[in-house]
Amino acid sequence: MNEARLRELLREVAVPGEERAERRGLAIVEAAFAQRAATADAARGDGAGPDERRRRISLPRLALALAAVTLLAALLLSPAGAAVRDWVDEVFTATPKPEPGLAEIPGGGRLLVQSAEGPWVVQSDGSRRLLGAYREATWSPHGLFVAVVAGETLSAVEPDGTPRWSLEAGAAVADPRWSPQGEDIAYRSGNDLRVTAADGTGDRLLAARVAPVAPAWEPHRLPRIAYVDADGGLRVADSESGETLGSAPALPEAGTLEWAESGVIMEASTRALRTRGTVTSKLSRRVRISAAVDHPLPPGALLRDAAIDPGAGKLVAAVLDWQASGRKRSSVVLYAAAGGGRTRLLTIPGSLGELAWSPGGRLLVAWPEADQWLFLPVGERGRPRALSGIAAAFAPGDRSAPFPTVEGWCCHAR
Repeated sequence: MNEARLRELLREVAVPGEERAERRGLAIVEAAFAQRAATADAARGDGAGPDERRRRISLPRLALALAAVTLLAALLLSPAGAAVRDWVDEVFTATPKPEPGLAEIPGGGRLLVQSAEGPWVVQSDGSRRLLGAYREATWSPHGLFVAVVAGETLSAVEPDGTPRWSLEAGAAVADPRWSPQGEDIAYRSGNDLRVTAADGTGDRLLAARVAPVAPAWEPHRLPRIAYVDADGGLRVADSESGETLGSAPALPEAGTLEWAESGVIMEASTRALRTRGTVTSKLSRRVRISAAVDHPLPPGALLRDAAIDPGAGKLVAAVLDWQASGRKRSSVVLYAAAGGGRTRLLTIPGSLGELAWSPGGRLLVAWPEADQWLFLPVGERGRPRALSGIAAAFAPGDRSAPFPTVEGWCCHAR
């Protein structure tokens, strides 16, 4: 029996004395309120001194505190309370004081930002350039080029917007992804997965009937690519021949697929997050996909975005929306990719947006409701920072424009 199943069964076990504890807590609360009213009335008219009055009034306050502790213990010990026990320590974390304007990118590097007008390249000093009227964009491995999408056309442009080549796919293009060595681009065309060389030549069909999920390249420069087929299967294929080298059931309704340097494949949907290890056989070329590791979310939570760190691939960052005391909260949580632990970086009222890892291991988290980008250090010295006025930087004068989304945070070009 795995740990997740054991925890689920334990939540249904009644705790001895649970009902008695709840009744005692309610009785203490009722008695405390009655005593507080009586004591206050007496203190106003009995001629007692200030010290005596404070002593009398402090007694019901102590009773209320004890009642609160009793009720909290009863809640956490009950089966219903067990569902939120792991997340009861979530508190609002103070966000950094916002700095006006996009004057620089904390941590350096360059951002690729999608706006209503198209994608922008943002330099480390905050200067930015609109690439054109494209609806999707993605960096090449070293930031030398950007693959962009417009309707049924896939193109490559330089970071200053200079076009290099274009190809017509014959169906709507989506989710272009460069191979780690920068020699190929995989993309979806309609319901098909296709691959083209990085100069726009040799375009070919890799797999027919795939799910609407961006593919993920094997990170170690081997011709391997992972994708989700239309039947809900996770497949690893040879990117040159299309031969299936490994397969497993995909996470139901998966919307995100990533393959990290550690060999871990991450799958994410709006309701679940899980990782799998992979091992490639040197003799047979087959890829063994390990059993899934499920990462717990708060009860009823929505997963807004998730991404695995671009370095060692040992951490998964996630943005979660969840409810506490009838109010929405949004948290940034780090999960150990191998399972067994998590760390909360931030919790705020309302909702956060997408996130992006920097090449150096820093996190950018969008906060549309506050018109801010939050920059959070992870495993390094430094302080969190917040930049405000983001919407106006990419759509000046247009308050109805959607909040821009960060498509990638790239290293300096070599």
